[in-house]
This record gives sequence, structure tokens and C-alpha cells, in this order.
Amino acid sequence: MLLVVIVTIWLIRGLDARKMPDLAIWHTYSLKSEFHARDFPDGISFEQYQGLEARLDEELEETIYRKVVAGARGQFNRYDKTSQVFAGPSGQKWNRSFERDTADPAGGILLLHGASDSPYSVRVLSENFRKQGFYVLALRLPGNGTIPAGLNQASLDDWLAVTRMGAGHVRKKIGPDLPLYLGGYSVGAALVLDYALDALTDTSLAMPDRLFLYSPAIGITKFAQFSDWDVALSSVPFFEKFAWMSIQPEFDPYKYNSFAKNAGHITYLLTERLRKKILANKNSSLWQSLPPIVAFQSLVDSTVHTGTLVSELYLHLPENGSELVLFDVNRANDLQDFILDKERTMLDQLKEGQETQFSFTLVANKTGDTRMVQARTRLAGEEDFSAEDLRASWPSGVYSLSHVAIPFEDTDPWYGAATEFDGEQVLSIGAIAPRGEQGLLTVPAAQLMRLRHNPFFDYVARRTDNFCVACRHTEPGDDESDSQN
Repeated sequence: MLLVVIVTIWLIRGLDARKMPDLAIWHTYSLKSEFHARDFPDGISFEQYQGLEARLDEELEETIYRKVVAGARGQFNRYDKTSQVFAGPSGQKWNRSFERDTADPAGGILLLHGASDSPYSVRVLSENFRKQGFYVLALRLPGNGTIPAGLNQASLDDWLAVTRMGAGHVRKKIGPDLPLYLGGYSVGAALVLDYALDALTDTSLAMPDRLFLYSPAIGITKFAQFSDWDVALSSVPFFEKFAWMSIQPEFDPYKYNSFAKNAGHITYLLTERLRKKILANKNSSLWQSLPPIVAFQSLVDSTVHTGTLVSELYLHLPENGSELVLFDVNRANDLQDFILDKERTMLDQLKEGQETQFSFTLVANKTGDTRMVQARTRLAGEEDFSAEDLRASWPSGVYSLSHVAIPFEDTDPWYGAATEFDGEQVLSIGAIAPRGEQGLLTVPAAQLMRLRHNPFFDYVARRTDNFCVACRHTEPGDDESDSQN
């Protein structure tokens, strides 16, 4: 009887998915030039991966851009080459892997973006590390930066293989003696943590010296484990839309608005993989070899579980100099009655008067009477907090950060708050603030309201720089060159 009920609910959900918008060619086409780990059992080099990406560009030109029908054209379709949101040719590099090189590197770092995303998400971070004298490799994860359908063909093995390739390439590029750092945003953060956990027991892997995590996907909803059932049913043409969590207009040049359930399932598999490895290693002597970690996370996050980051990772870390930076919600008095304080229990875990083996910082309002913020820091092994007033405040109307906001400046030309960039008018998705009747827009109003930039990014950049204990500062223009691919 229970099985009948489950199957009935499942089929009803599948039928309900048929009410979603029609699928476009970028939701249905299967790319032939994409990387799959199964095709490279002996691994792939970065140069080979670049070759695949070049062929991807040719395939997209032939099968997508040239076939966008007149009805699908418009100023807000990233697949219309005449639109305002088309990323190429000058911007196409941010949807592909890229390097930032320097003549005399102080070290090297691999940066990875998140699911449904592109290397654009780590663009500003890459510049930050380059200024610190680091060689930077920002890799595109397979299935991303092309068409939303790419995520239907991606697998966890593909992402794991590319992560290993990237770390190996950076180590080879900088040599055996310079520090190797790994950094990631969202799923990219989970992938670099997974690599470091593997390196504890696999001596063939280069152990990173430090990890930089931004909105790390350490824990997500358990319901994602059932998304592969939906994907399986979607193989029946009648239920093809059931493979999608959302089907939306693609007006973002560097991130898919439509979200494939397969990407959610891959992320779930990755978080479960992390959980098991942490449980298996946290009491072993190898655990002491885990590199120091710094993580930047919004207290509230609708994509990942902030509490899991603390309870399943940070509370188990060795005393190795790790740091955790949380951004509180805006607790100004005039907003308090409208805020759901869901993470109070987690904050109580980190309250004053108890020691932790990592340094903890909470960026929060100085008082309820002001929108000005301060950073309250408790060093590892201590009980009390010290406070640093930041020259920053919550912008009017902003009540919290978000998962997608952490790695972006408020001046970002696509996701920032300004409508001008370098003296020119720009179409910033982050500055869109629609008003009107509910239920009218083809994109959920909540998605447009979501904060896409971080008003406190300068603090993120400064703390990131401080965590680079082994690097030297290089002024821009000092004998350095960038290569974009």
C-alpha cells in the first residue's frame, strides 16, 4: 500500500511538471564535444580540456546560435547573438576555463565555480589571487557554461576528474616547492574539500596547503537524493519536463536560470561523499594533516545548509589555523519583526564563552539602532570576542546576504548594484527591482529579489588576502601577463 501511495504521488508530480513552460533547444540538445570521464580512463590534460572547449564553442555556434528561431530572439536571450546578454565573443572567455599567469609566482591556486554556473563566478577572486602573486587556474566544470541541457549529461565522476586534473596542472605549473591552494564557490568548494580529503590517503595527489571556500555546498536538502527517480521518469517523452526543477528564460549570460534535477542529485552525492569521508577520517592521525580552511558563508542560505558547515565540518577540524566567517542577517530594529531567525540554534553553538579549535568571525550590525556593521572575532582557543568596526553598512532594503552573493563585488557589471560600469551604462541583473502585480512575470519575483552581490566583499577580499600567509604582494603591471582561454 505504501509503495502504491509513493508511486501515485510520484506520477502526479510528473503530470504536474507538464504544466511547466515549453522546452527550448538549449534544454534538449545533447552536446557531443563535452568532457566525460568515461572517455578518458587515463585522465585528461588541461591542454586537451581546452581543445574540447574550443570544439564546444564550434558546436554551440552550429547547433544553437544559428538555430535560434525568430520567436526566441530578444534582448534578454543569452543564445541570441544580437542580444544584450550574449556573452561572446569578448565575454565568452568567462564561460570557459581561464588562466591568470604571472612571471614569478608566489604559488598557485585552482578555483572552481558552482553548479549551473560558470568560471565568471570566480573572476574577481582570481584577480585577487593574481594581485597576491599567484598563478590562477579557473576551471569550467563539465555541463556548465554552455546550455542548461549540459547538466543532464554531467556526472559526479566528470567533476571529480576535472578537479584532479586542475590541481595536478597547477602543481606542475608552479613546481614542487611553492604553495598550492585550492578554492571554490558552492559545489566548487565541496569539490576542492573532497580532493583534500582524498589527498590524506592518496599520496599520488598533491596535498593543498590551504583551502578557500565561498558559500560551500557541504549540506543540502535530503530530498535531492530522490531526484534521480524524477530524471529516470523523464526519459519517457511524455514526462520529459520532469527532469527540470525549473524551466525559465535564459537571460543570465553566465548562469543557467533553468535548473536540471540531475545537477541537484550530483550535488547530493557529493555532500554524502564528504560526510562519509569526514566521519571516517576525523578520529585518525591523518586528520591532523588536513590543510587550514577558511570559509565565507551567509547565515541564511536557501541553497545549502549553513548549520551543516558548522556541525559536520568545522566542529571536527583539527587545530590547524582554520577560520570561519559568517555574515549575519540585517538586525536593524526596523527589520526585526519581519525576519525569521531560523539559525539562532546554530549561532548559539558558537556563542561567547566557549572555545573552538578554529577562529570564528560574525559580521553583524553594531547595534539594532544602526545599519553599520562590525566584525566580531574570537580566535581559536579563546572564549571572548574582539570587535572591529567596518567602514560598511547594510544597503537600504537589504535584509540579508544570499548563497549567490558571497563572491561578487557590488560594482560587478552583471550582478552589482550599479547601472554604470567604467563610465558606461550596463544592464546589471543585480540592479533589477521590478514592481507590479503578482503572478505576472515569467520569472519568479523571489528570484529577481535575491541579492546577487556582496556589499561586504571588500572584507571577504581582505580576509582572503590575510589567509595567504605564504604569498608576496605583486603590484599590477609588474612583469605579469594574463592568458584567457
